[in-house]
Amino acid sequence: MYTAIITAPSAFLYENLIEKHISDELLSGWPVRIHQQQDEFLKVTTHYGYSGWLNASEIRNISPEEYACWNPWEHTTSRLAILHKGITDILKEPLVQAEILTTLFMGSTVIPIGTPENGWQKIKTAGDVCGYVPTISLLFPENKALCNEQKQQQLRSAIIAYAKSYLGVQYRWGGKTHAGIDCSGLTFMSYYMCGFLIYRDAAIVEGYPVRKIPFSQIQPADLLYFPGHIALYLGNDKYIHSTGNPASFGCVINSLNPQDWDYRQDLADSLYAVGSVFE
Repeated sequence: MYTAIITAPSAFLYENLIEKHISDELLSGWPVRIHQQQDEFLKVTTHYGYSGWLNASEIRNISPEEYACWNPWEHTTSRLAILHKGITDILKEPLVQAEILTTLFMGSTVIPIGTPENGWQKIKTAGDVCGYVPTISLLFPENKALCNEQKQQQLRSAIIAYAKSYLGVQYRWGGKTHAGIDCSGLTFMSYYMCGFLIYRDAAIVEGYPVRKIPFSQIQPADLLYFPGHIALYLGNDKYIHSTGNPASFGCVINSLNPQDWDYRQDLADSLYAVGSVFE
């Protein structure tokens, strides 16, 4: 086994090499552990515990020490930053009209170089592209310790804000970006951007931070679980989710209240669990 990092803007993870059904999407700067190789494909495990096959052209090898430094939420003293706009162009110069060197998605990890000047920050990507982004496009990790009620409410609001940034984005099985996203990709990324590594699929799994709570205790940003589906609760019976239902086929808001026009009876009737990362 050896370690590597995603260098492509995004890399799809496949369940197996026969049907090549997509199971996940990894972003630039995300570390992986390599277990085996078959032709041009590698069997990997992500830093959040998800496994599958990806194309070897989308990674570069890194040392175990470097691997340990590329998870920004685990190493908040590192020099890493996270892109937190939906899509960010990496520019050749600190000018809006400059040449675009590459384009990365929200959640990608980059390394700042030097200090910001006039609202611009020079960065280096995991693919060794050096360029400029607006400083406002960068999120610098901080300790997410849930020390008081005010901090918890701020995190809940931030999770919801990230989820709503995907409204109108098309449904894409396994997707995690503003080019296309699925139900668990939406919840994963909304929490990831706030410092939580929750399970990538629509299930509550031991070893991850989500715990089951009674529906009577639900608050905004908690998670709703349906068979094979997951949504994020907004409050007042509303929830946001990415659905492959042909009537929506994307990220939308629906309701658990049968009196509302956006009520989804099929989901309301099959809701079986509520999960939360908050105490």
